[in-house]
Amino acid sequence: MSQAPDLPLRCSVLLADAEQRYTVKTALKECGHALVFCSDVAESVVNASHYIDVYFTRRSASGSRHVRLPAHGYTLELDHIPGINSADFVAWKADIRARVDEIVQRHDAERADCQASRVWLLAASAGGLKAVTEFLRHTIPLTNGNVGFIYAQHIESSHVSQLVRMVRRQTPWQAELAQESSVVKGGVVTVVSPDYGVNFAEDGRITLNQPDAADRYRPSIDGLCRELARHYGAACGMIAFSGMGDDGVDGSRAIIAGGGEVWLQSPDSCEVSALPEAILRRGAFDACADVASLAKKFGDLSAGRSLEKCRQ
Repeated sequence: MSQAPDLPLRCSVLLADAEQRYTVKTALKECGHALVFCSDVAESVVNASHYIDVYFTRRSASGSRHVRLPAHGYTLELDHIPGINSADFVAWKADIRARVDEIVQRHDAERADCQASRVWLLAASAGGLKAVTEFLRHTIPLTNGNVGFIYAQHIESSHVSQLVRMVRRQTPWQAELAQESSVVKGGVVTVVSPDYGVNFAEDGRITLNQPDAADRYRPSIDGLCRELARHYGAACGMIAFSGMGDDGVDGSRAIIAGGGEVWLQSPDSCEVSALPEAILRRGAFDACADVASLAKKFGDLSAGRSLEKCRQ
């Protein structure tokens, strides 16, 4: 049995012949693959960075494709498409399954090598979920894949998987749960569970351990800040959104002492303003603005444009 891909798989059948479309559609469904599009045109297929898109098409005898394909995703060209009731349909279907598995494995291997060189912590508590989602919706994962996020939301353990799915569905970012020996990947939001503390090995791989008994909040924003500053230095940052408490005050100082940046959601734009207010009063920061402005600022920074600092 093939291993589940890191990203969900979407199959699109782009064939001019209706009978051939039906054959491929039937084979994909019997293989358990999701079919999102089946037609002779490709314009309706929408790109999304949080899917693996595979397009099934065929070349004509002259070598040209019957349909124009989107620029993204993977193309699986079919030389032969048997009828559903033909003797070789079962063997042909098994070959299709194997070829799709090869594409998925190649995609996952490529993504596994995409370790982020710059990592930003998204820190939030009460009211922060809405703000973080809005921020991510207004930022775009860079094609060079060098920037990744760690997301620390004060939340019950039972809601963590739902949080991962929400980021995938509602933003252009892929999301995954922080796991032992995984890395923070470019173009990915790595969600931290409150069940664990996080450390980084020398090669950037994540080590999960028991939370510090002294931590009042979980996951600990302060703990993550200290660890990010230690491992990434000036190549890390934190954006603190709406929330209760003061988790992040000490961490903000650690990140700035290491050369990184700290941004805050402005208290007047927060549902709950205690967290950014605490950092404003007792921590250290570079910028304070509403979510839309922070998203624009992040886009400018990622694009390499210069930013004015207001470090406190």
